[in-house]
Amino acid sequence: MIITNKLFSTIIIKIGKYQELETTLKQYNIICQEIIDYGWKEKTWNKNKLHHGTYKDIRDKYPKFSSAMVQTARDNASEILKRTLKSKNKLSKPVKQLYSGIRYDKRSLSIMFDKNIISINTMFGRIKLPFKLAKYYEKYSDWKYTNAQLIRKKDKNYYLMIQVQTEIPDKSKECKVLGIDLGIKKIAVTSDNTFYNSNHLRNIKGKYQKLKRGLQRKGTKSAKRKLKSLSGKENRFVRDVNHCISKKIVNTDYNVFALENLKNIRQTTKTHNKKLNQRIGNWSFAQLQNFISYKSERLGKTVVFVRPNYTSQQCSKCGHIEKSNRNGNVFKCKSCSFQLDSDLNASRNIARIGRTDFLQASVNKPNVGIDENKAVEILNCV
Repeated sequence: MIITNKLFSTIIIKIGKYQELETTLKQYNIICQEIIDYGWKEKTWNKNKLHHGTYKDIRDKYPKFSSAMVQTARDNASEILKRTLKSKNKLSKPVKQLYSGIRYDKRSLSIMFDKNIISINTMFGRIKLPFKLAKYYEKYSDWKYTNAQLIRKKDKNYYLMIQVQTEIPDKSKECKVLGIDLGIKKIAVTSDNTFYNSNHLRNIKGKYQKLKRGLQRKGTKSAKRKLKSLSGKENRFVRDVNHCISKKIVNTDYNVFALENLKNIRQTTKTHNKKLNQRIGNWSFAQLQNFISYKSERLGKTVVFVRPNYTSQQCSKCGHIEKSNRNGNVFKCKSCSFQLDSDLNASRNIARIGRTDFLQASVNKPNVGIDENKAVEILNCV
């Protein structure tokens, strides 16, 4: 018997502008708000209580709205109420924005990838709309559709964020670990002796920083507009570099990737060196880690986050730990005289620790749910 795991991904499809979707979106959010109002008054997020307290009135009031969509609006309202009512802070009644997304499931939305047509529930009945699937998403066309979010962007175009899943063989017994040391001078160094240099990235970012300082000194309205534009260009450039590096890493012949947990690195590494603090502040390690994580999940691979303690001071050959082992870019063990690049040594230590953690099942679990906020965040990156 072959044990399988479920692998999830999200497909983004541009639908375009349709008045039927516009009207349905508004009505859905009005209904959702009415259910929220009832739940807030009764201080409950229980789906059964919300259903018995609102379903009949809503169906009578909005006869054109299908039963399935009323139920998804109820589920949506239940989750919003749960987050608010369980919060420790005293929050006011939640408000569902008129143009926030609609959640669809298999009852209210079907997708025919072979015909490039979607069949979607609206206030005007079930309508069929054509779509064009981007070439990048064609590899997911035979995956199973589970649910979707209909999102409206500022340009009034509608997009579907479709969650799909497939089953892959369980490779948890395999343990081929790649250690990854992230840094400022070298973007990444992996335990298979691969170096990802940051010279080009630092040069481009340096040019942007110089231009931004000049604009900040001017302080005019046009300078502020240009400053905003430059910041956007810089962020897109860094994002592209991190996408390229993460893609190369996850496509290597490894099924486990070990990374350091650098959550509080900016607070713990503050120095009196202003330039160094600025470099640490501009370091986009978290973005690169996120890219490696989600790309790995799509390939059925695993990411392990390990404690960073002593990874740069410990000898990867004999295990001796001493601060003076490392001298800048060179690591030379005071115990066994083993010598190599300091970042490469650290990546090998990360791989060793990652292997131990993986075998003890202390691994990250993928977040497979699509919520509305995450859908908007993904869409804004497209």
